[in-house]
Amino acid sequence: MYFMFGRPVKLLHNPTDGTFLDIMECMMETGLLRHCFTRPRDFLKDVLGKEMKKDDYKKIVLVAHSQGTIITGNVIADFNDIVDGTTKFNEEDRAVLKNNMSKMEVYMVASAAHYVSGKHVSHLECLSNRGDFVAFFGHLFPKILKPFWLNTRRAGIHYEDCNDHVEKSAWGHLLDLHYLTPIEKGSFPGSKLATSYLLRKPKDESATETSKLLS
Repeated sequence: MYFMFGRPVKLLHNPTDGTFLDIMECMMETGLLRHCFTRPRDFLKDVLGKEMKKDDYKKIVLVAHSQGTIITGNVIADFNDIVDGTTKFNEEDRAVLKNNMSKMEVYMVASAAHYVSGKHVSHLECLSNRGDFVAFFGHLFPKILKPFWLNTRRAGIHYEDCNDHVEKSAWGHLLDLHYLTPIEKGSFPGSKLATSYLLRKPKDESATETSKLLS
């Protein structure tokens, strides 16, 4: 991603605990328990929370994939609660968090999340391949059925203030093979991630072409 987007990347990796435990984590994070906090969710909230207390960012870009979208969706929801005043928080830190949320862009790739709200972030996108079976259980779940699968807030699958981008003829779930590589080749043409941030390959070795946001 560093070479694709030409920016420093801070990676938070959620290693597998095996198929059974991974599925249990997903179930817990998508609706099995309202106030259930798994280790990956705690970790992201702690790391991102510390960054969000800083007041020197011009922009914060968060990219999440697969189970990471579930974790991210819930952490962003927790931050929304703080900004809205429904969660107790130091008022000075709340003001800094609100300011940084307004600078945040979130990109959910192959989203399996059941609660996604971009009401306080500056930009939110969901990118999925139509043939991605994992995204089917979140972002691409049939709209008519979404109200009946309760999320962590005891409501149906909820996507709010989200820009949807779906490659209708594409399949696969792997981040590199089925998403990043196709993006380099022109997939998801309406996505800001794919158009504003992607470093274009130079026409010759002496040239370097970047987007306006990276120049």
